[in-house]
Amino acid sequence: MVIMYFEEVRQKLLNEAIASPNLLSDLAGLENYIAESYNNRSFIELLQNADDAKASKFKILKKSDLLFVANNGRVFNQMDLESLCRSASSNKLRGETIGYRGIGFKSVVGFAKEIHLFSGDIELTFSKELTKTEISQADRVPLIRIPHKISESENNRFSQIKNELMSEGFTTIFVFTGITADEIESEFESFKYNSLLFLKNIVKTEITLNNTTITEVIKTQINDSQFKSTLKSNNEVSNWLISNDNQTAIAFSIINNEIVKMPKEESLVHAFLPTEDTNGFGVLINGNFSTDPSRRHLIFDSETKESIKQSSLQIIKLIKECINNEDKDSIGKINALIPYSDPRMLQFTKNSFVKSLLDEMKLTDIEFFRQIKLPPSWLNHNDYLKLIPNKTNSLNSNHYAIDGFISLLKFLGAKETNFDEIKNTINISDISVLGCVQITQYLFKSILTFGNTKESEILNLKILFSGGTRKSISELSEESRFDDSFVSLLLENGLTEFDIKQVLKKYSLTIPLKSEQNTSEQSNLIIDNIKENTFSVEDWFNYSSKQENYNTSKPTLRKWRSAEEQTLEILNMNGFKLEDVSKQNIGFDLSGTDPNGNEIQIEVKSITLPGQKFRLTNNEIAVAQIKQKSFFVAIVRQTDEFLEIALVSDPVNNLSLNRQCVQWIWECESYEYKPMKFKI
Repeated sequence: MVIMYFEEVRQKLLNEAIASPNLLSDLAGLENYIAESYNNRSFIELLQNADDAKASKFKILKKSDLLFVANNGRVFNQMDLESLCRSASSNKLRGETIGYRGIGFKSVVGFAKEIHLFSGDIELTFSKELTKTEISQADRVPLIRIPHKISESENNRFSQIKNELMSEGFTTIFVFTGITADEIESEFESFKYNSLLFLKNIVKTEITLNNTTITEVIKTQINDSQFKSTLKSNNEVSNWLISNDNQTAIAFSIINNEIVKMPKEESLVHAFLPTEDTNGFGVLINGNFSTDPSRRHLIFDSETKESIKQSSLQIIKLIKECINNEDKDSIGKINALIPYSDPRMLQFTKNSFVKSLLDEMKLTDIEFFRQIKLPPSWLNHNDYLKLIPNKTNSLNSNHYAIDGFISLLKFLGAKETNFDEIKNTINISDISVLGCVQITQYLFKSILTFGNTKESEILNLKILFSGGTRKSISELSEESRFDDSFVSLLLENGLTEFDIKQVLKKYSLTIPLKSEQNTSEQSNLIIDNIKENTFSVEDWFNYSSKQENYNTSKPTLRKWRSAEEQTLEILNMNGFKLEDVSKQNIGFDLSGTDPNGNEIQIEVKSITLPGQKFRLTNNEIAVAQIKQKSFFVAIVRQTDEFLEIALVSDPVNNLSLNRQCVQWIWECESYEYKPMKFKI
């Protein structure tokens, strides 16, 4: 029966060629064009065809001038054979398979003279020489059009390897003869192994040219819509989290068990197999996108637009799921889903995938994002959370610290909280010096800009610092003095001395803004008496003579991590309960409790040599003045073998600080450095 349909297909194609040799010549030109368009993508097309045949294994083997390409999928039938021979005559259905045009296999003519096929009972040859013999009136002939019976001598030439492949379970084998070495090497060099990520069936590939490269995909199901995928390619391993939804999928890169944002140039659009178009986010996005014949670039037809819409639905769904969670994976997902370009600026650019996707995202769930309350642009998030009466629709600090997330939320419809919504909680909230400065700056600017509209509102607000305590304008007198650090922060945050005096004048106040105190006066080191059996952070870290006793735990320190990250891990392993707040710009890097449960704030300063100068900003000094003994400076030094951490309590009173006119920072050049060492 197989021989009968082979002859039936062959005879039909042969009769067409004899009847129209000019058409055959035209098909030869089309074949060459396809091969040129698919340059360096033939391996991918063969991989795609294997996946569509429901193969789980795919193998490429080069032996001398022979190239074997095998898979263990469904064997060829009559319809498959005819589709293979014809151009743009596929029996595949779009959406159910990767390929659907019926032209991809023609790309292989760029690196072989003859192609032989073994699948089930089918054994045939594609050869230009044999076709020319039968269609002599054609000026030129295509390679893949007329199937021929394979000669016995040719079959014997590669029967040993063919039989070995069949014994390994491969059911369909292509043999390419007269191959071009340079073309094959180029194909191999351009082949990306993450091409396997979105395939439906193939989990193992083996490619042997000069050396053998074996790639395996190991999938671990998490739930109905997510699975983890590990790609192992010889000694290289990459891990991915794949999120599926409808006919789209998003792949998150996992490095050191953390979801990380992919580089922009690597974040490609996949039409099951990778295109060369970037998607503008830090992930891989797969969908039923239309591509040009080369499969390199998208075509923005109705199918692509519909897939972009489905991708937007999935991204919004992921953001909504993660926005209420503070776990590491949720933070990683959101970070990876932040576009590389400001969404608002993309509106002025030409059409692209990322622009189309963001436009769809903006329309996906407007009501949800309108309910999200964002901190005002003039107020830090930490103090904002203390002031808002209803925290249900606000972001937590970890989300706020993600670069670009606030801009994206505003683009999607979220709104900033206005001053009237927080003014009634200012006096009863323990807001920071920075928060008071920011509120003062906002109100002073409003008064100067809009006149009397805010004058009554500010009168009784405790947002000014005088004598180390919070006071309102109504509590000030001509004898009052603002704290130097508070004035410095006001100046750093956009107010001028003239602005401050103009506002105070409205309340009939004339308060000097410069202190007569000698800011470079040096203080003696203060060491508090330590009560017996009571934990002291200073005492614990100053006990450096027996530092080996503190190396019993094994932190996973890595040299590439920041000083803040290293310090956070070390301290939390030794009884502290801290979180990283460095991105919030609130005057310290780490916040939480010490092993006794006492409140603690830590500003991390990195040095390369003991005794090296470090600097404290006005913001940090202002917070240190308020927090005093709960505020520490962690002086961190990393050597080739150790991480050293020295903790200094109450830096305003315990360190010698010189005020330097470099955007008003405080510089320390003399301190006692007695660190604890931790093995890297």
